Amino acid sequence: MKSCLVNLSINGLTFFQYPHLQAQPGLIHGVFSRLGGISEGIYSALNLSFSVGDETCRVGHNRKMVQKILELKAIKSLKQVHGKSTVVIDEPPEDTAGPEKQSGDILMTRLTGQGLMIKQADCQSVLLYDPRQRAVANLHCGWRGNVANVIQEAIDQMKAAYGTRPADLIAGIGPSLGPCCAQFIHYRQEFPEPYWKYQVRPDYFDLWQLSRDQLTGAGVLEDRIQIAGICTACRTDLFFSYRKEKATGRFATIIALKDET
Repeated sequence: MKSCLVNLSINGLTFFQYPHLQAQPGLIHGVFSRLGGISEGIYSALNLSFSVGDETCRVGHNRKMVQKILELKAIKSLKQVHGKSTVVIDEPPEDTAGPEKQSGDILMTRLTGQGLMIKQADCQSVLLYDPRQRAVANLHCGWRGNVANVIQEAIDQMKAAYGTRPADLIAGIGPSLGPCCAQFIHYRQEFPEPYWKYQVRPDYFDLWQLSRDQLTGAGVLEDRIQIAGICTACRTDLFFSYRKEKATGRFATIIALKDET
């Protein structure tokens, strides 16, 4: 699959944007590569996770670089636990510069200038933007998230909190483990049988298509979904990959609403 992402570079940081989200005037977003930060060794260079063994001061510096480039008031992230708990940001967080205190895998807000960050190293970030209700969500979706259908949960939460209509949503599925590398030798124990149809060759699965189908199953329109189409395990020159590297850092995807003028 050819990637749809637009490649950008500012102040030495390489990041990407989805064309259909880039075209939305009220939105800020970026899929940040591993390039351009100050972390060293296995975390080189733009590691954005406090929980993988990197020096806290380096991670904090990296996060400030990202925040400055996107011109955000703050960035909020969570201790991701491969579940489907939701954290709604309805007032500015007190502290976003240090290690996370809250756990969960779905972030949502209608606050402007508030970045929602999902950390990745093979799992998907799925971005959701509701231009009608002016609301955004960012969710962490690994294979366990697919099994739990964290995508449906996030959309249900946006419906409840903001009155979102799924057909209004614009969605992006981020760089993550592609069908070329998503091997699950114990898939019969890991995936419910209805998911076995996503097997593209023995033991290998297309999780991108699975997430697309979960989005459309929740009511998102097909032409409002874009898939990054970059496999993290294949592109460790650009992204961290737990599957390929084991001990490594985390890149991140961020979405936020612009201040209204």
